[in-house]
Amino acid sequence: MSSEIPLIILFITLLFSLMMKKKRQAMIPRRLPPGPKKLPIIGNLHQLGKLPHRSLQKCPKDGDLMFLQLGSVPALVVSSPDMAREIFKNHDLVFSGRPALYAAKRFTYNLSSISLAPYGGYWREVRKILVLGLLTAKRVESFGRLRVQEVALAMERIKNKAPNVVDLSSMMFSLSNNVVCRAAFGKMNPGDVRNSSRFQEILDETQHLTGEFNIADYFPWMGWINKFNGVDRRLEKNFGTWTGFSTK
Repeated sequence: MSSEIPLIILFITLLFSLMMKKKRQAMIPRRLPPGPKKLPIIGNLHQLGKLPHRSLQKCPKDGDLMFLQLGSVPALVVSSPDMAREIFKNHDLVFSGRPALYAAKRFTYNLSSISLAPYGGYWREVRKILVLGLLTAKRVESFGRLRVQEVALAMERIKNKAPNVVDLSSMMFSLSNNVVCRAAFGKMNPGDVRNSSRFQEILDETQHLTGEFNIADYFPWMGWINKFNGVDRRLEKNFGTWTGFSTK
């Protein structure tokens, strides 16, 4: 019985915190788009299913905007080109950020990457460095030779597979990875990345970690659970592998 007391206290504390948060939110008047009915605590998470894009398509819509409560994270679903244009053109600064995903924070040194950093002074400075230092016409042209080499190698692979069926999606993905990696790690020779099945395994695990359901993305205050369900361990292992790969 004594071992259950801390769990009971923790449950009561969490329940009280949720009730107080909900009470504070109810006191703030908000004009939100319509959306499907939600459950306490989890909101609309149960309605997404395994194929969220199809579930959203089937949701009844009353207009071009739909509001969803994904755990403790509010979400806005846009379902028309005109409304998307309005958001990204006239309100681009308001919607310029991206979700601070739990796994992405670890892989990007706490969102230091230009692709995930929140809009602000840091992002503008990094973008300036990228445009003036890496994406100038001269620098892009300097990578022309390796692009030609990789495209030629990809075409040779397609030729060698004839008359069998060729998975172009996988091949194009591999081609883009090869070009990027050779540009970033210039010491590599043509085909080095392609022949490394280990590289593909690392990349697949990274994509799986960033794409799978993570409770901390919807309930940030429950991130501590990842220390016990194996997520933190997998993140650290994958991150360490990338670090070792990039420093070779």
